[in-house]
Amino acid sequence: MIQKLREMAPGLMIVIIVAFVGGTIFLDWGMNVTGMSGSSAVGKINGKDISIEYFDRLVNMERMRMQEQGRDIPPQEYRMIPTRVWSQEVNRTLIEKAIKEMRLETSDREIFEYLRRNPLQGLDTASAFSTNGSFDTTKWVQWLSTPQTYTQYPFMRDVESQISGQVMPGMKLDVLLKAGVFVTPVEAAYEMSQRNDKVTFEYFKVSSRSFRGPDTTAITDRMVSDYYAANQKRFHQDEQTDLYFVKIPKLATPDDIALNRKSLEDTKKRIESGEMTFEEAAFESDDEGTAQRGGDLGWFGRGQMVAEFEAAAFAGSTGAITAPVKSMFGHHIIRVDERELDSAGAVTRVRARHILIKDHPSNETLDMLSSMADDLRRDIAAKGFAEAVKGTAAAVFDSTGLFKRGDNIPKAGYVSGAGVFAFGNRSKQGDVSDAFDSDDGFYIFGIKQKTKRGLQPLSAVRTQIMDALKDTLAVNEANVFAQQILEKVKSGTPMTEIQESSGDKLVAGLAEDAAGGAFLPNLGPASRAANVALRLNEGQTSGVLRERDGFSIVRVTKKGEPARFDPQNPQAKQAAEMAKMQGEQMAYMDWFSSLRNNSKIVSNVDRFYLD
Repeated sequence: MIQKLREMAPGLMIVIIVAFVGGTIFLDWGMNVTGMSGSSAVGKINGKDISIEYFDRLVNMERMRMQEQGRDIPPQEYRMIPTRVWSQEVNRTLIEKAIKEMRLETSDREIFEYLRRNPLQGLDTASAFSTNGSFDTTKWVQWLSTPQTYTQYPFMRDVESQISGQVMPGMKLDVLLKAGVFVTPVEAAYEMSQRNDKVTFEYFKVSSRSFRGPDTTAITDRMVSDYYAANQKRFHQDEQTDLYFVKIPKLATPDDIALNRKSLEDTKKRIESGEMTFEEAAFESDDEGTAQRGGDLGWFGRGQMVAEFEAAAFAGSTGAITAPVKSMFGHHIIRVDERELDSAGAVTRVRARHILIKDHPSNETLDMLSSMADDLRRDIAAKGFAEAVKGTAAAVFDSTGLFKRGDNIPKAGYVSGAGVFAFGNRSKQGDVSDAFDSDDGFYIFGIKQKTKRGLQPLSAVRTQIMDALKDTLAVNEANVFAQQILEKVKSGTPMTEIQESSGDKLVAGLAEDAAGGAFLPNLGPASRAANVALRLNEGQTSGVLRERDGFSIVRVTKKGEPARFDPQNPQAKQAAEMAKMQGEQMAYMDWFSSLRNNSKIVSNVDRFYLD
């Protein structure tokens, strides 16, 4: 068997890499870099510098991992990779430090037992460990017990190190955290009642949003200044920038659309002539979700597709390819593979394939738009934004509002290079950027305003304060309205009459046989309304209840018999297990939150990875 494994060695190494690429084996190898002297640190975790060299390796590894998934990565998601990797590195470092401080050591016997019970992914299907087509534990244990294994296959030392340093300590930490979780009979009984007790009640829901309008006459300057003085901690922020911007959208011209349609007609002819199959042609479809499946959309019924597409698909003959069909997504050609008919012979469902060409602008159009952007940029530098855009009908002119370094640019999204322009050390008010080429258009930015790190002036946050005060006023008005509704409910006014007289500011309904933890339409999951209804008697009405987004009132119309709690009952045992699971999750979250809150973490990620 050892000889056979020697022959398989290159493949085994790949299996180990695949098995641990989602884990942290490579992170351990890379940790040696952290201690090296670097030009700068991407951040600090409890005083320990994380060098840019080490961190950049982690970022590049994550980018490679995502690219190997075989899908296009949206620019904004690609941009957020460093932030996500930093969060993962912080979590890993803090947990590793906690494990060391708790002295959660691992013996050689524990490593062996873990490997014995958990064959490495990929090796569990290798022929060297197979007998009659099934994994043979005896062969696996024999291989683990052979000293030559660890000299012939050095990667096994890394596997052991991973198990010893992280896997087993992590499992022991999990056991320790769970050991402190106990479920009392009262807690188990409550969980059981949440799952099994039922109540039918009328609900009256008042949303605060219904009272939030554009009118600001009730907000005085004194209210704004008082709010600013009382909430100054909220207005201490990092450096911020407000940008003017002009966008020239990348829109296809009528000639471009006609050219795309002609291209699809040519593809149809090539398929019908036998030059290629429909499935082969579909690999070039702009519908990434179906291209790799030969354009297969599966079965669908009426009402599941946009109208133009549905009409063509249901009218098409089996095996025939339609002429190009225009929809909001672009142009399609469709081939119906199968149809289902009802008893009257009408088509009810079809299985079809399609090829999509979106309405992309042509290269000539893109060159024209790029030149337009360059010309407009020169006009902006000479005349200013407002004057320059007057003569360019295709341009959209707006401003972003203040945003922080690393934020997605408001109203523009991700535009490569814009972050560097907005927060560069030399950028200043009045500067105008070059034209930036983005997926949806060409952008030109200008710095309208920059604020320094620290307490923002009242003028910069006035709009934000106005929004907060409008929310407060809306909540107050909603509460007054809910109190009026309560009086009508208590007087016995029928629900339908209350709803009709209240207009769109009230949502009323009947929740039948509802459990406290269930999701209820208009009330959401585990609502306060449902839980209060369970504690009321039949015929009783609640007071005004504060909900996440407003207020509610309940009137109980029918109360079921409460479930009897017997610790030996299967339902009671299930409820106790659920309560214990929730307690264990809470124990870990509390422990880790405390660990993170007591740590000193400084991140400079946004300064190194602006785009």
